[in-house]
Amino acid sequence: QKSVSTLWALGDSYVAGQVVEAHDAAVTAVLKWLEDEVAFTRRGARGVRQVEVTGLIAARFTHRDSRAGDPDLHTHVAISNQVQALDDGAWRALDGAVLFQATVAASERYNTLLETELEARLGVRFVEREPSSPGLRAIREIAGVYPALMPRWSSRRREIDVRRAELALEFLDHHGRPPTPKEAIELAQQANLETREAKHEPRSEAEQRGVWRQQAEELLGGPDAVAAMLSRSTA
Repeated sequence: QKSVSTLWALGDSYVAGQVVEAHDAAVTAVLKWLEDEVAFTRRGARGVRQVEVTGLIAARFTHRDSRAGDPDLHTHVAISNQVQALDDGAWRALDGAVLFQATVAASERYNTLLETELEARLGVRFVEREPSSPGLRAIREIAGVYPALMPRWSSRRREIDVRRAELALEFLDHHGRPPTPKEAIELAQQANLETREAKHEPRSEAEQRGVWRQQAEELLGGPDAVAAMLSRSTA
């Protein structure tokens, strides 16, 4: 949801704060769901018995931008492999297979919770927009945020897509056939690693938002255009 980061980057202090709080609330709710419904350990021969645990040990790291420096409000969560069994208090390994299977469900839950939080806090409305590539699901974004800002602040994605297309052509030339879905995922991962640059020097939030507002004003035609977009989005 690129429009969420856009609204945070360009909004005033109140709007930006509400976006951050909505994001944090959605992340917290998903972690609570993982603790209650997904976190288990195993016991017995070949781990035949699934055992409930007291919770998860996790560290959250919230980032404001992408590796390319574009606005990209997101949180990384590192989860410990050790959990405490609810019945006897022993510390054992987390059942990672169950957690892995819940990845998509957790992502969808976060998206839904984030929409609900932002609708309640700021009165925004989400609409479906066509994906950039055929065959992908429609993307839900905030109504009123100019679509032109999405590709402007997706430079990291463009780098990956260009390299992925190059790798797919190289694969076709070498093997005489297009890559399978599994091979295509592996090529995408390779493109991600090959285009990953060193992170830029850290900037304060005020510096970041100042740069992003200037970029938006240049793209949209001035400060009045940015203000009009924000007014429509949060009306």
